[in-house]
Amino acid sequence: MTFFQELRELLTYKLSPKAFRLDSEIYGLYFDKIKDNTIIKKVMLTIDLSLEAIFFALKHKISLIISHHSLVNKPIKKFTQTIIDKLSLLSKYPISIFVLNSSFISAEGGVSETLVNALYLKLENTFEIKNNRGIKIPIGRICSPIYYPNEKNPFKLEDLITRIKKNLNLKSVLYVGNLGNPIKKICIIGGDIISSNLFKKVVNIGCDCYVSGNINYFEATLARDIGINLIEISHYKNEILAIKKLCNILSLEFPQVEFVLFESKDPFKTYI
Repeated sequence: MTFFQELRELLTYKLSPKAFRLDSEIYGLYFDKIKDNTIIKKVMLTIDLSLEAIFFALKHKISLIISHHSLVNKPIKKFTQTIIDKLSLLSKYPISIFVLNSSFISAEGGVSETLVNALYLKLENTFEIKNNRGIKIPIGRICSPIYYPNEKNPFKLEDLITRIKKNLNLKSVLYVGNLGNPIKKICIIGGDIISSNLFKKVVNIGCDCYVSGNINYFEATLARDIGINLIEISHYKNEILAIKKLCNILSLEFPQVEFVLFESKDPFKTYI
């Protein structure tokens, strides 16, 4: 038998440490009041809590959902019909929800580190920021290119973009910089955590490329002005790799529990 306490402690202290959460964001048991001595039999892992994900959990009689994102990413000022529908469904069935949020980006083997491995890069060290409690959070990874066999030419921005498209099966990639720019030191931060202050810190430690899951126009122009190469990857593709890995790890740690992966589709589509 596996009790909720065992699963919670593995997540909280190792696989997605609570200490790595950013500021006041939601983390941990988010819905329902499951007890530590509750026996866990069937768990669903998902990137988000979409209506489709919740319906899937109900259909497959899931008792616990582990989700990367919570129901909302901002305080609720007005209840939309979608939120009402989700809460209505959840209130009718005994489902508990455990939210990981950015702690799963920072964790060893989490979103940022999974992306490093997927892109065949050499991990050099962590990239840390401080939350409002003064705790250093290893939100990103500093890495360098690993060349494919028989590859002798300098590694360029175009080479990294090509590798991203191939290894993440992407049809297109947004970037800032010149394709011929040499790339020696890369900062990768999974998810969509990005800001002008991060850019400056990345440049100060000698990185010539920054990879993230969400870039806006202001940040793109800033990157161009300060001379750092910038690549936007698919938020979904990045995170689903890490969630799959987490599902496998938990299945090995708790073989008597059935772990189900809900693989939602990327909401963004590419018109070619």
